[in-house]
Amino acid sequence: MLRRTVLAVSATLMLAAPILPTSLQAKDCPVQDAGWEAREEAIRTAPTCKQAMEIMQACAYGAGGDTGLGEAVRERCEPEFLPKLRKAQKRAYDREQKRCDRKFARQSGTMYRSFTAFCQAQSTVAHATRFGATANAKAKRSP
Repeated sequence: MLRRTVLAVSATLMLAAPILPTSLQAKDCPVQDAGWEAREEAIRTAPTCKQAMEIMQACAYGAGGDTGLGEAVRERCEPEFLPKLRKAQKRAYDREQKRCDRKFARQSGTMYRSFTAFCQAQSTVAHATRFGATANAKAKRSP
């Protein structure tokens, strides 16, 4: 009985996937080369920080390999905001990055390294959005 229920739920989810809005569907990795170097380079050369995060999400391994992708997001995004932060803001950013490390530190398995990488990358993108060049440009345009 339980087996049939699980199969029915799985079938329903598979059939519902095409109906989901495109914002909720997984995107294909835009990198044709399956190697991690090509994925990291695509992230580093993304036009915006937000697009770098989107590439990371689309090209993620779901394992320890995501640590390199997360590092590439930080390399792409930190120059936009890190030099502009005051000391207290920089300490807060560093604390947030360390919190991501601690959050899954006691868990074993490469999946948890991926979770850490995504946590740190999302924190970096949030800071870039808040303190980066585009945020400053919007503030200057506002009356």
